[in-house]
Amino acid sequence: MRYLRLFGVALVALCALGSVIAASASALPTLLPATIPSFTGKSVGKTELQRQGALAAVSCSSANGEGTVEANGHLGLYHITFEKCTAGGGPCTGLGDAAETILSLGSYHLVFDTLKATLAEAGVAILFLVDNVHFVCTTIIGEILNTVFLGGMVLCLIVNPTALTKVFEFQCKQGSSSGHPGETKYYNEAGTLVSISPLKSSENEGTQAEAAQIGNATTEYTEAALLML
Repeated sequence: MRYLRLFGVALVALCALGSVIAASASALPTLLPATIPSFTGKSVGKTELQRQGALAAVSCSSANGEGTVEANGHLGLYHITFEKCTAGGGPCTGLGDAAETILSLGSYHLVFDTLKATLAEAGVAILFLVDNVHFVCTTIIGEILNTVFLGGMVLCLIVNPTALTKVFEFQCKQGSSSGHPGETKYYNEAGTLVSISPLKSSENEGTQAEAAQIGNATTEYTEAALLML
């Protein structure tokens, strides 16, 4: 039965790959089969939490997470635990978290980053809606930085959006400089190109500045899945 289901999913995918995506399309990428309830995730290499004007980014050696898949297949909730986090040579720890770990919570949506003639050419991304994250760093010289990453959005491109696979990889890229996200626009459900509301951050209750989360990661489902219209 499992192979019959995957065969059916693959047939639907072949049809979708030839379909035209109009700029006014009222659709979002959807995960199939619809019975998948959740996923796990992990980083590929380090993740950085960057703040414009900061002396050093917060670098976390690894991250592990999990999330839900809602019935509509293109959104859900997530939580990620960043591990072995440091800045300026000293540890960074989220409020109430274990040493050198930072917990991030929020929700996500699957969106189109670009609209092209076929699904195979279209850019698919994960849009993270990040809740506030509060952590404290102690630099190597003993300076204490009380840092808040205010709620905002992180847009990450999916590397293999047309694959029939259990594991999807996504990239959260840096823009022109540290603290600037590389991806800043996406198409909403109405097919309108809109800009993200980027993360904001402040240190020691100082001036807010734009911030970004940079790194690569994967999501893994319990069975092979497809992202499609």
